[in-house]
Amino acid sequence: MALEDIGINQGPLHYYSGSHQYPYFMNKDFKHGGKGMFLGKRPYDFYEDSISKFVKSNALKKEIFLAKQGDVLIWHANLLHGGEEHLDKSLSRKSMVFHYYAKEAICYHEITQRPALISQ
Repeated sequence: MALEDIGINQGPLHYYSGSHQYPYFMNKDFKHGGKGMFLGKRPYDFYEDSISKFVKSNALKKEIFLAKQGDVLIWHANLLHGGEEHLDKSLSRKSMVFHYYAKEAICYHEITQRPALISQ
């Protein structure tokens, strides 16, 4: 949810249309430099490289979300997304992000190899 208007110089959100329709990209799907159940020392570098190749090989189109204050963007958990470079550091890019999942579910962060648990 945008708390202010976000322009191209503020590092707006980008996403790849249709990427959520592909299978989830898991640790086992890219060479992360580790062995067995453990990631290597630079998993995010290898992840980003693998995602870039995936985007290119599937000709996915990058969309930039230039939000206006109050705009809300809801996306599928498997939608590839990120941020554009924040070109003008004198400008903020205030927003709020919410993650929702079923009450009995464990939210699992694949690349960090840890679950996000909330106790009640």
